[in-house]
Amino acid sequence: MGYIATDLARVPSSGFEWYVFLLEDRWNDDLRRELVENFQILAAEVGPSALVVRGSQPEQFYDQVFAHYALHERGFEARRFPLPALLITDTPPSEIEGHPDKLENAKMVLLPLESNYIRPGSITAILREVANTLRDSDSIKALQSLDKSRIEKRWGWITRYFNFKPSFLGFEVDVDQILNDLFLNRKTS
Repeated sequence: MGYIATDLARVPSSGFEWYVFLLEDRWNDDLRRELVENFQILAAEVGPSALVVRGSQPEQFYDQVFAHYALHERGFEARRFPLPALLITDTPPSEIEGHPDKLENAKMVLLPLESNYIRPGSITAILREVANTLRDSDSIKALQSLDKSRIEKRWGWITRYFNFKPSFLGFEVDVDQILNDLFLNRKTS
């Protein structure tokens, strides 16, 4: 399902296992047009357990998400973070308000998209992979396991697109290290 939010506080807080926030700025180029054109398709393809959210005022919405999910505490700097990006999380914004423990335990995947834009259509392939991954319930279970082969099977597609690794925050295993190993193995193969 897709949702265009006027404010982060208006994002539904129940009925979804995953929230996909489109983080963007006001600049308009081919990449941003591709994201806008594929927003409804992504929202439909992620399946009924995920909500894809885009801000009606992109910069203000980005600022709200950045602050609310405390990305600055996780090593990211506002206005320096490469936009557009996708923030995928299992925790709705309303559950975090006043509950630092919920924020600490929130599972988040941060995928910067700009460096992967090569030509029109190049981001669509990434959005398709995100949708397929979120629709598969084993994908998230794979991230919570210690099984590198399951992680590679469900998330290995990332190594085809990202030159620098995306961020996996709040997972019990060091997914970043496992994916980093996959990156190294792909480059030396």
